[in-house]
Amino acid sequence: MGELSDRDCALMILTSLAERTSRRPPGKGLTRARLTKRTLKNLCDLERITPAWIERVNEPLLKAGWILIDAGSTYGAIKVSVVENWPRAISSNVMTQLAKLKEGKFDQAERERLMRPDTWGTTSHLSAISKSKRTS
Repeated sequence: MGELSDRDCALMILTSLAERTSRRPPGKGLTRARLTKRTLKNLCDLERITPAWIERVNEPLLKAGWILIDAGSTYGAIKVSVVENWPRAISSNVMTQLAKLKEGKFDQAERERLMRPDTWGTTSHLSAISKSKRTS
């Protein structure tokens, strides 16, 4: 048969997700799953995973209600309906900071801690950001 099409790859990913769902307790649906690079390569008979391939395979996955994301060292399959219910971040709440950045008046050090992964382990960082937003 040869090389798998993008649709074939999506079907193999969905087959893997269905198999994983079958091992969950009844009534406990699958909304997300981690797929290693090796797993994706095996499922889709790939030598390399590229951003272009992910974009192409997402077309048929989206029709099934799923999306594949590159998370750096691994990949994630996420149910779109779940993402649609996540809290929404909006730009209008940080427009003052954007204006300061454009004017060269933005305090980079104040926000630099946001670049550290350990900052996001808790929500304690939010109080300082929220306070500085109110005083801006």
